[in-house]
Amino acid sequence: MQSLPPGDLECLELVGCGGFGLVYRGWSRTLGTEIALKMIQGERGDDPRDFNKERDMMHKANYTYVLRLLGVYEKRDGEQIEYGLVMEYMHNGSLRTLFDKVPDVPWALRFQILHQVVLGMNYLHHVLNPSIIHRDLKPRNVLLNKYLDVQITDFGLAKNAGSTTTSLNQSGPGTISYMPPESFRVLNYKPTKKFDVYSFAILTWSVLSGQEPYEVADNMMIKLLIPNGSRPDMDLVKKWTSEKMVPEAIDLMMECWSEDPETRPSFSDCKPKTLSMSRAYAKDIYQAIQQVLDFFRSMSTSRRTSKVDDVPDGVNLSSMTDLSDITGSFAIQVYQEILNGVESKPQVEPFEEPIDSGELLRKNFATIVHANPDITSILDDLFSQKIISQEELSTIEASGTSQNLVRATLLKVMNKGRRSSDVFLQLLKLYSSSVMDSLTS
Repeated sequence: MQSLPPGDLECLELVGCGGFGLVYRGWSRTLGTEIALKMIQGERGDDPRDFNKERDMMHKANYTYVLRLLGVYEKRDGEQIEYGLVMEYMHNGSLRTLFDKVPDVPWALRFQILHQVVLGMNYLHHVLNPSIIHRDLKPRNVLLNKYLDVQITDFGLAKNAGSTTTSLNQSGPGTISYMPPESFRVLNYKPTKKFDVYSFAILTWSVLSGQEPYEVADNMMIKLLIPNGSRPDMDLVKKWTSEKMVPEAIDLMMECWSEDPETRPSFSDCKPKTLSMSRAYAKDIYQAIQQVLDFFRSMSTSRRTSKVDDVPDGVNLSSMTDLSDITGSFAIQVYQEILNGVESKPQVEPFEEPIDSGELLRKNFATIVHANPDITSILDDLFSQKIISQEELSTIEASGTSQNLVRATLLKVMNKGRRSSDVFLQLLKLYSSSVMDSLTS
């Protein structure tokens, strides 16, 4: 993990607050890019446990739909010490920002967002070992990158599953309207994975309605409503039930906010359902992204606040990419690259030594098919990252047996070239590490 030297960060501007600190927008001379900096203050001799915990959580949660930690930063001023987490700056803000600014968010984008949130949370819950419970999943903690892909952030409250961290109860941290009923009923309640599932249900309600839950109630009232079975106003989402696939989304939402945590599905159970919804709108996603980008572009003059005099020497403003920079034919080129998988890359650990991925797949074609790895999860990610199209996915899924699915996927990936072969091997390493180890040993 890179440690940035003192004085490296410039043009810092306060933009918000995270779970445990202030968040700034700025420029890193070392990284040569615009960054977001989350600062936690302390005093000399303090043990920065909150900072270390969040740093370690983010470093561990290195995945396509989780905001990546670029480095750490420390600033000393007398007895005061500031510890900083350095991340990529997200010009599009959060999911909450999207619904606050865009009057009518296209359904294709809404369902893609829900599916990507599920993929990110599934990685935290079911791929990592030990798994991570986020404990503060809400629209403000779901950021959107320049392509409007999800980046889950703010691990200030996160914990490893099974750890003996401090309980989360009625007086503890968290966002009240996204906390499940059992957290208000049980003294010394310790969150489980079902906590995040409930939060996802309320997030889904927010995505369907475009609103924040319980807007007219204060925290004390919400603490009474939730344990007594009350949920956000369904009238705000019922008007959408005539839309294709929305009833399925409502059903999933209601399953996830069940009164009994044991009956709530896991994120691995949610994956095929949100994938189905996302696929139903897959043909419209390019137009949906363009529509939102065009809307943001129309607001660009009021959004840009940087003055030329404030920019560090030698920095090209065009490198500080804003949505307003993506115009005309360049936008078409960028999004065509996304659809072809050029820009998408799972953020898992790189291979220790360079390998020829295409050659490795060709040599071990029969071995991989016989091993029958977890191809469903690999296909989900290949589709979500736009390595394969909806039509290609449907063709592969019609292949029959699981081994035929593996065979068809391998052929498609190899025919697409080196880039898609690289991604397939990274996903194989992620979901079926034993198979990948057998190929490279």
